[in-house]
Amino acid sequence: MAADFIDKAQNKAQEVAGEAKKAVGDATDNDDLKAEGTADKAGAKTKQAGAKVSDAAEDAKDAASDVADEAKDKAEDVKAKAEDAAQDAKEQAKDVAQDAKVKADEVADKAKDAAADAKAQAKDVAQSAEKKANEVADKVASNIRSINSRDVEKAATSPALIAGVVAVIAGIIAAIVIKRR
Repeated sequence: MAADFIDKAQNKAQEVAGEAKKAVGDATDNDDLKAEGTADKAGAKTKQAGAKVSDAAEDAKDAASDVADEAKDKAEDVKAKAEDAAQDAKEQAKDVAQDAKVKADEVADKAKDAAADAKAQAKDVAQSAEKKANEVADKVASNIRSINSRDVEKAATSPALIAGVVAVIAGIIAAIVIKRR
């Protein structure tokens, strides 16, 4: 900074000296001194312009550095926000997955309970059918002992007996199916 001030002061002094030489050359009608004064003044002005360009370049460099720093800060902020959003999304996905697992376990438990209930009901129905089939079989066996040919003819056309036989057969089939499971 001090060097800049000294350079500016020297350039201004050279400009003033050139101005003075030119004035003396004008007053004495000395073209050489006049030309030398003009050249000194032009040289000083050129140095001053160069210093201004240098200062402007330094200012531009500083401004560019400031803009770059600001852009870097903003990029870091955006990165941090993106990382936060990604972490939030990850946590939400984990929560959703956990909720889905809990729901799936609940549904599986309900399905298991429903299957157990259905099995128990099927077993009850099979036992009931087997009992009914045994009752019908016993009744049929008792009736068979006292059958004559005329009774056989009546029985063959009796809807109640046909339904009983069908019930016995259905009960036997249900019992076999239940026992195989």
